[in-house]
Amino acid sequence: MGAITTWTPEQTQLISSTIAPGCTQDELKLFAYACQRTGLDPFSKQIYAIKRGGAGGSKMTIQVGIDGLRAVAERTGQLDGSETFFCGPDGEWKDVWLAKEPPAAAKTIVYRKGASHPFVATARFDDFNAKQNLWLKMPAVMIGKCSECACLRKAFPADLSGLYSVDEMEQAEAVTATATPAPALAPAGDVKIFDAGRAAIAKATTIEQLEGIAARMELRKNDLSQQQFDSLLELSLSRESELAPAATPTDADPFADD
Repeated sequence: MGAITTWTPEQTQLISSTIAPGCTQDELKLFAYACQRTGLDPFSKQIYAIKRGGAGGSKMTIQVGIDGLRAVAERTGQLDGSETFFCGPDGEWKDVWLAKEPPAAAKTIVYRKGASHPFVATARFDDFNAKQNLWLKMPAVMIGKCSECACLRKAFPADLSGLYSVDEMEQAEAVTATATPAPALAPAGDVKIFDAGRAAIAKATTIEQLEGIAARMELRKNDLSQQQFDSLLELSLSRESELAPAATPTDADPFADD
């Protein structure tokens, strides 16, 4: 497995304030691992980290959209189609729901290549009904997505375990993201100044030039984040070691062979 997904300070700030509000640094690391494992992009709103909980404490849950789950399953190369059915209180399954009242349940069947049997999951409407938003307008669509999400997890546990869709979790207790403040992060810093500093260090051909760059860095320190400033300092020291003349012996070795 490669290195855990890393974000720039600017991206971390954005994720912490919009995509994963209220998460601690350790939770952000866990979220980064989930992004890497699934290959989903938080900036495209394919995956979220949401804090839920009450007085007993909040807990991060990683949530995805139905399209994200489908994309992960499709990338395995093993997905061989799926179908969803609906039923009323009579238990008779239909492939389309035309009644005005919501279906009592939805059932999804997922076929995986090489599997000896299909995977089946059922979702009861009363268990997931959030009684708001799209659940009031398109109840059959919403419960159908819940059964499909559950079935995809059963069919591809190695890829989708622990990932729940926003539709499945909408009925859960109220989101408490604002209850836990986002971890304090250093200012993002000026990216243009940072990039200019890196370029100047790379182009430096003498120690004197590096010393001049270091002086200008100190003057612009307030425009850089601490991480950016430390990074430029490391680059400068590395470049200085490259430019330093190699040491030469001053005295001949009296014991050297002629």
